[in-house]
Amino acid sequence: MNTLSVDDQKAATNLMLFMLNRIDPNGTHRSASNMEEALALLNDDVQIIFLDIEMPGINGIDITPVLKEKYKKLNIIYITGHPEYIFDAVGMHPSGFLTKPVTEADIIRELSELRFPLESLKCPLRVQCSPFALFVGDKPFDFGRGRTIELFAYLIYKEGGFCTNGELLGILWGGDPDKQGHLRQLVLDLRKCLREIGAEHIIVKKYGKIGVDMKAIQYEGEPAKIAEEYCWI
Repeated sequence: MNTLSVDDQKAATNLMLFMLNRIDPNGTHRSASNMEEALALLNDDVQIIFLDIEMPGINGIDITPVLKEKYKKLNIIYITGHPEYIFDAVGMHPSGFLTKPVTEADIIRELSELRFPLESLKCPLRVQCSPFALFVGDKPFDFGRGRTIELFAYLIYKEGGFCTNGELLGILWGGDPDKQGHLRQLVLDLRKCLREIGAEHIIVKKYGKIGVDMKAIQYEGEPAKIAEEYCWI
C-alpha cells in the first residue's frame, strides 16, 4: 500500500513509519511535517493519508474538503491526541480515526474498515480448516516448526479472539511456565514467516494478547473442527 503520514511532531511520524513498515514491509510509506509538505507529496498513487488534526496553519479537518475534491479514492484516517475532535471528524466521513498513542493493532483495525479497500492488503495465505493446511496460491505453505503451525492453527480456531500467553502455554505445553521463552520464539517465527509472504498484518497484538484478523484472510471450512484434529478438546 502507499501511505502518507502527516504530523508536525517528528517523533509521531517516525513511529508511524516504523509501524507501517512492519505491517506492510513491501509498501511505500512517507511522511510530512505540515500540510504544505503533504500537498507536495500527494498524488493519485497515495491510498491512505494518516492526518493529524491539530497542526500549525491548516489543520487536518480544514484541509479535508480539498483532499476529497482532488483525490476521490483517498482514504483519510485522522490521528489526534484530543478525543474531543471526534465529533468534528465524524462529520467529515473519514475512513478512520486514531487516538494517540497509536499502536499497530489500532492501525490494523482501521485498515480493515477502509471506505476504499485496498487490493494490496489482501492476504496471500489461504487456510484449509479440516484437515488443517496452509497454501500460498496453489502451493502448500509451511512454517517449518510443528509448534509454530499448531500456534497458528489455534489462533485460527479462536476466529479472531485474543489469546493470552497463559492460554497458549496451556494449549501447547500443558501450562508449563518454563516455556515462556519458547512461546516468544514461536511468535517471532510466526511473524517472520508471514512477513516473508507479505501477510504479517494478519497478526494482531494488544495488551499482551495475540490474535488473527479473520477479515484479512481466506479460509475454507469450519475453524471449530481444528480442535478435533489437534485434540485440544
